[in-house]
Amino acid sequence: MRSKSIKLSVSLPNEIVLEIFKHIPSRQLTKFMVLSRAMNVEIKKILVKRFNDVFWNPHRRILVMITRYVLDFVPIHNTFDLGFKSLDKENLIATFQQNSSQRSGMVGPHNKRLWGFKLRGDGILRENPLNEPLIYTTWDSPYEQKETRLYTFDSNTDSAHPFIKTFFVTNGAVRIPCDDCEETKGSWTYKLFNNDRKRKNANFTPKVEFEGRNEKKYNGPGNHEVVGTLKTVRIQAPMLLASIEEKKKDRYVGGLKYIVMEGGQHLLRRKRNCVIS
Repeated sequence: MRSKSIKLSVSLPNEIVLEIFKHIPSRQLTKFMVLSRAMNVEIKKILVKRFNDVFWNPHRRILVMITRYVLDFVPIHNTFDLGFKSLDKENLIATFQQNSSQRSGMVGPHNKRLWGFKLRGDGILRENPLNEPLIYTTWDSPYEQKETRLYTFDSNTDSAHPFIKTFFVTNGAVRIPCDDCEETKGSWTYKLFNNDRKRKNANFTPKVEFEGRNEKKYNGPGNHEVVGTLKTVRIQAPMLLASIEEKKKDRYVGGLKYIVMEGGQHLLRRKRNCVIS
């Protein structure tokens, strides 16, 4: 009788395993972080190095688009440009902050003039310049749900290439207070989690955490409004790496495709000579 073949598992040396890991995309690499504590440390070192290689470049930034609907059908878009601040090497959470000196309608570390956003539906969004605050009136509800979409982009461009391609990171519904939050001196936070939070082994570390501040502005006796600003975003570093490595596109019809810089409007009108998709 023919004997049955026996398959034996052979363990590879850690050095060979780590060398293989260096060539695995970030999204898949994080799935191996359950192998062992020692391996987990080495995988984090690989991810930290990848992140530093990309985001220590001051031009590499994230864009946060917040969409709210007045009376359930009128969309209002606010978009914030934030630069890299720090990376927690232990939990792989990256912090991005808005530069208080950045002028409205300017993008990137050198304040290049923005013209608009090219949406997936081929429309051009030009309302509410970059980094303008969210403005709430006295009849807004205390908390208002909004749709938030995050993108990563490289703001390094020139007059001959006035289009900045964006890559979709993630999205979710956020609830931001519309009042001045007196008990917290105007500060507010909101966290987005992965969809698998109900699972037993779910990770309760938020994938994105937003921080902002609301202030009450007086426009005369008995007349005031609340303005809100997004100050800080903390986001899982592997998510940002995956969006760049996989060059993710926003599937939502109103999602961003390009940031159009000053001068880009002229090329858009000459469609025969302007193919940017």
